[in-house]
Amino acid sequence: MLKKRQYVLLIPVIIMIYGCVYIPIPEHGKSIIPDEVMRFLVPGKTTRADVLLRFGDPLQRLEEDRYFLYHWKTIEGYWVFGYGYSGAASPSKDLHYLCLEFTPENLLKRWKHFEGGFLWNHPEKQILEWMKEGNARQKQNPVP
Repeated sequence: MLKKRQYVLLIPVIIMIYGCVYIPIPEHGKSIIPDEVMRFLVPGKTTRADVLLRFGDPLQRLEEDRYFLYHWKTIEGYWVFGYGYSGAASPSKDLHYLCLEFTPENLLKRWKHFEGGFLWNHPEKQILEWMKEGNARQKQNPVP
């Protein structure tokens, strides 16, 4: 079994031989909405004012404040690229989106947390589908 010090010495050798290496680290970064805080989101009970007081202004407000979209990134590792004596490092980021839908009475109707990677699985299409589903429900059950 290799010790931490031996891993540190092995990384430059791997970069010179293979050209790149991924170094995982514990996830960190600015998470504006931790998982335990999301538990307070209760459809039919949580108000728009509660959300604004707890999370602040959203990145986007869509369809006359019917939808709120919050976004943040966290870093889960680093890609190290190199050849010979030159190289570079780039963080591997996770993208997070919290989408909330409100009723005309300013109550939370539903919410969903979407995740994606910096280079893969961009959730924008999934978010639009989620919103389209909400719009279809609204047409089926119009508010009097």
